Amino acid sequence: MTANTKTQAMPDIKPQTTLDLNGLASPGPLPSLRRTLRTVEEGQVLLLISDFPGIENDLHVWAKQTNNQVLFIDRTRPRGFGFFILKGDLWPVEKSVDVTGCHCPTPVVEASKTMVQIRAGQNIKLISDCQASPLEVNTWIKTTGHKLLAMTEDSRGVYRFYIKK
Repeated sequence: MTANTKTQAMPDIKPQTTLDLNGLASPGPLPSLRRTLRTVEEGQVLLLISDFPGIENDLHVWAKQTNNQVLFIDRTRPRGFGFFILKGDLWPVEKSVDVTGCHCPTPVVEASKTMVQIRAGQNIKLISDCQASPLEVNTWIKTTGHKLLAMTEDSRGVYRFYIKK
């Protein structure tokens, strides 16, 4: 599930639930989203449709605080934007390593430190906004024998790597 906001074709993301909140002003979209997300399972995608001008920034702040991701923003809709939101994590994780704001090789250095803290068969989540991290993590995975379970990129270019020891 890779996504970004550059002008390109919409990725093939199939939402399990759609929530149309066009016409609802702040703070209405977020409480309605929270209620609806209770019915969505971890790892599933919800499509939120909203024409509220401040919703994009609100959603990014909310997503970071709640361990959810805004995967893609469909800006081609005739009314409102479509926000594809991934609930939680794709895989269970024992430890999370957030190195946003740090440049390579920091993501793989910190991931290496975290891997020694978990047992074989357990997973970590590495969060990075370094543009080189997909290449760096793939190289590190090949040299260490760990397994990359999945990688996502949210609409602001933040990657999440799910790595199994």
